[in-house]
Amino acid sequence: MANSLLVFASLLLIVFSNPNLAASLRAVGSCRASGYLPGRSGNCNTENYSDCCEDGKKYPQYRCSPPVTSETPATMTLNSFARGGDGGGPSECDNKYHPDHEMVVALSTGWFDGMSRCLKNIRINANGNSVLAKVVDECDSVNGCDKEHDFQPPCANNIVDASPAYRCSPPVTSHTQVTITLNSFTEGGEGGGPSECDNKYHNDEEKVVALSTGWYDGGSRCGKNIRIHTNGKSVLAKVVDECDSVNDCNEDHDFQPPCHNNIVNASIAVWNALVILESQIGEHHIT
Repeated sequence: MANSLLVFASLLLIVFSNPNLAASLRAVGSCRASGYLPGRSGNCNTENYSDCCEDGKKYPQYRCSPPVTSETPATMTLNSFARGGDGGGPSECDNKYHPDHEMVVALSTGWFDGMSRCLKNIRINANGNSVLAKVVDECDSVNGCDKEHDFQPPCANNIVDASPAYRCSPPVTSHTQVTITLNSFTEGGEGGGPSECDNKYHNDEEKVVALSTGWYDGGSRCGKNIRIHTNGKSVLAKVVDECDSVNDCNEDHDFQPPCHNNIVNASIAVWNALVILESQIGEHHIT
């Protein structure tokens, strides 16, 4: 089922890059409207600033998208692929809903290309940041203004409709499943520069952690303690830094990829307090 997918967030000019996609689409040439859809208003979910259909207004329809190169400009819009979200029904690629913490996208009809790009990753670059996201749905550029499409108009032909995952993490409960990774917060350690919360380095004997971008929440948890449980052990650790889930592969981030959205990046003192086996050091699942 095609979802209702033209939803406006703060619109970002992005670069949509995928070498295989580029090679297959260079021959498309210019992409013009194939027709116009008469608008019909209805019960439109405005959760993510959706553009809702207006009665009598004509909306362009596209069966193609612009040719893709290594630096194709596109428009990124915001969509919820979760059950009950403004995306409508389940995603077309896998007939599933996807929670807001998953990095998933829908592509305009031309780029979606009859599901040929389903479940493949694309890299999105914007504002100096970069992220990989999985294609799970079509942003329908032909149909719209009906219940199936949440009474939203057809998508433009250059849309990457994205979940909010780049800036969120799973909801925190007393049993939130997370992954603990090992980090050195010392000067010269793999953590890079000083911790973001206090602009200081921390020795390996301190029980300190960095949290994924969503949990770090713009520094709102700086200096606070969190309790970590695993193997029947429990420890309190202080939040001193962000485990960046957006930026990657540059000197500031020690040329490491972005963190997942469920990471507690901990000092060796935290690992030792949890009595995690040496063979498990590096990454371990906790609550």
